[in-house]
Amino acid sequence: MKYKVIALVVAVVVVAAAGAATLVDRTPTMRYVAQHEDTSVPRADAHQGLSIDPETFSSHLPVIAIDTHGQEIPGDVLYVDGKPIIREDGRTVLTTTPEGATDAQVDVRVYDAQDGSPNTLDGTPALESKALIHYRGHRSREFAKRNYSLHLIDDEGMPRDEKVAGMASENAWVLNGPYLDKSLIRNYMAYTLGQHLHVLAPDVRFCELFVDGEYRGLFLIMESVKEASNRVNLSEPTGKGDATSYLLKMDRPDLDALEIEDLGVITESKRSAISILHPTAEDITPGQVEWITQDMSFIEKSLYSYDYDTADYGYWNTLDVDSFVDYFLFNEFTMNYDAGSYSTYLYKDLRGKLTIGPYWDFNSAFDNYVDTSYASCEGFAMVERYWFYMLTKDEKFTDAVIERYRELRQGLLSDENLQAYVDDTVAFLGDAVDRNWEVWGYTFDPDAVRSGGKLDPDERNPRDYEEALDQLRDFIERRGAWLDAHIEDLRQFSHESAVKMQNH
Repeated sequence: MKYKVIALVVAVVVVAAAGAATLVDRTPTMRYVAQHEDTSVPRADAHQGLSIDPETFSSHLPVIAIDTHGQEIPGDVLYVDGKPIIREDGRTVLTTTPEGATDAQVDVRVYDAQDGSPNTLDGTPALESKALIHYRGHRSREFAKRNYSLHLIDDEGMPRDEKVAGMASENAWVLNGPYLDKSLIRNYMAYTLGQHLHVLAPDVRFCELFVDGEYRGLFLIMESVKEASNRVNLSEPTGKGDATSYLLKMDRPDLDALEIEDLGVITESKRSAISILHPTAEDITPGQVEWITQDMSFIEKSLYSYDYDTADYGYWNTLDVDSFVDYFLFNEFTMNYDAGSYSTYLYKDLRGKLTIGPYWDFNSAFDNYVDTSYASCEGFAMVERYWFYMLTKDEKFTDAVIERYRELRQGLLSDENLQAYVDDTVAFLGDAVDRNWEVWGYTFDPDAVRSGGKLDPDERNPRDYEEALDQLRDFIERRGAWLDAHIEDLRQFSHESAVKMQNH
């Protein structure tokens, strides 16, 4: 797995010659290709002015232009008499094309000059393709700055794998627009930092977006989560039975998802639903659904039983423990408390153990939840999440988390490294930040943003970009300080009881 890294002093990364690729092998069979800009050395042409006029616009970042040919992009929340229509699973009904399709076909151009020259809309595209597009997200679906799901297709409408902004060839992509996150960099930081841990993280690039000639701001072009050779790379079954590698998602109930009725549905009634992403609904057999369900139930039984910490039946026989340690620690450090409940992925290769990941959605992390303030930077919450409620009952797992934390605070998660990460990333973005606020600057005024699209109460919202960055920097310092002083307190959750039942 080859990728470029952000050139900061990180103990766990060995950086080769400038611009060269670095080989980091995190897992033997499942990996994301991660290739990133060197943000510590801003390019000479990083400052291209404030123009968002298509004729005079210029950027050092990749630029994506979408032409809808006058179509409405589907995936909006459908309202009747000012109220959203709600499905029986509690989700909102979404708009479709006039033909009833969930995606509209559009044309996409990607401008990504490789010779250091600025990207302009009258330049030569690095990629031109037809694509299928819809709005995506949960809460973010109703933000003024939208997120998009993009699938490249050929002239016959078949998936078309292409490299985008230097990332590994694939057809499925996500355009994520920082809106609630006024720092603009939470997701980018989390994904790029996460790629040095024992959990998969999507490859990601900053870009600027135009839709039908209108500037839409600073975005992230990201790999979506799917089974593929350059994403979650799983082995194909070789036998004639139902055994299969699989990729799962834990999230809110969804009528359109293929959910499993595993043991966890019984042991944790409030746990989010788990659905199968791979094999796909088109390819999976009833026998494979049953096999995955039983396999998951067997793994869960090894954890939710009196024998969870014994040699023969211990959870480490079925779980990739390193991935669970890093997933717990990274989401706890960033206080990304949707993790373990929503947007949580798991996968298992036939040749391996159940592994948690890839990481996903840090828009609300670092004290950026709409309706919950973590400004104190205190406490633990991942210990209450499914899987981790039991894992932290074992002192071996807890000790592994504490030891790993101490290690990462000397390098990747040190204050020095994280603060430099913020500063270098913002410096790299240059005038792209100001161009973004040419469109979205009004959102610094809480009175101009409707409820749900801002932090509650209004006093939590930054009034300008520097304040947004200061809030992020302050969180990093204070969260690290609190964990430094209290990480050993995790041992309380694995304290042995005189009554065996109370250990479970």
